[in-house]
Amino acid sequence: MGYGSRQNAASGFPKILATRLSQLRVAVDVQHLYRTGRHAKDHGSIYTLKDGTHIAEADAATLYAGALTAWLRRRGALVLTNDPSRGILSGPYSTRNSEADVWGAQAYIACHLNAGGGTYAVFEYMGGTIGSTLAMWASRQVQHDFSVLISLGRSMAIDPAHRGAVCIEPVSRTMSAVISEPFFGDNPAQQELFALAKLTLLGESIGEGIAQWWERRAVASVA
Repeated sequence: MGYGSRQNAASGFPKILATRLSQLRVAVDVQHLYRTGRHAKDHGSIYTLKDGTHIAEADAATLYAGALTAWLRRRGALVLTNDPSRGILSGPYSTRNSEADVWGAQAYIACHLNAGGGTYAVFEYMGGTIGSTLAMWASRQVQHDFSVLISLGRSMAIDPAHRGAVCIEPVSRTMSAVISEPFFGDNPAQQELFALAKLTLLGESIGEGIAQWWERRAVASVA
């Protein structure tokens, strides 16, 4: 029995759920962080909250990415996460993309938050790639779970000229890669999502979207 299985057994997690995603390999990459050179201090956008305090995009993304990782692992998925001490998912985004591909990830989640005062969750993918279906299921699930706070959940194709292309453009065409931007940190109406409990639920919601995508992909492969 592996470590993950022992954890699930000890916690009483139902076996059927503990093996739900047993064949899935996901790379969960908190971007902005762990870059090198002129980007070494990058933390993404800095948001001002209603009480005047500030929060960095990467700090909030780290929290929801951690919840996403835990949710996936409890269901049997293998998850590759940032570990700069070992040089894992660190440095240039292109290096991280290649590393996830070599590791055998079927899905790659580049974790961000949005800025610009919008009202929607968006999951972006490179146009013409297989990331479109994963982006659709992730956006649908977040929209379903946060309907009061997030409207018009969407998936969106981007091209090489888009500013976000650097995050996922080099990934293998056999890996479903998306940029996760589940809310706008500078929209006061959505800033309650910065609460730890809400970021945890957000990560779990994205996890359910990934699971929905994976299970439908598995069914389609044997149809």
